[in-house]
Amino acid sequence: MTLTNILNNLSQLSETELRTLNRAACNQLKANRNAESARKRDLFSPGDHVQWNGRMGHTVGVIIRIKRKKAIVEVGGFQNWDVPLAMLSAVV
Repeated sequence: MTLTNILNNLSQLSETELRTLNRAACNQLKANRNAESARKRDLFSPGDHVQWNGRMGHTVGVIIRIKRKKAIVEVGGFQNWDVPLAMLSAVV
């Protein structure tokens, strides 16, 4: 079944079926995010130079510590930010 078919047939599902569908979609999103975090956790290590685009625009920093889903990144030598691993990419 394609996404278009699912979206077109949502009105035919009962409330229980919609809740089940929502729960399954949320669980899949969570699993995808956990896998991405695990992949990035293995990719980066303290001391690596990284970059990301956030609320303050493009930012570059150095990883100080890696946690389960986030990294503490030193920015500008005096400020530490808690950045989600999924947002980080290596500076080349």
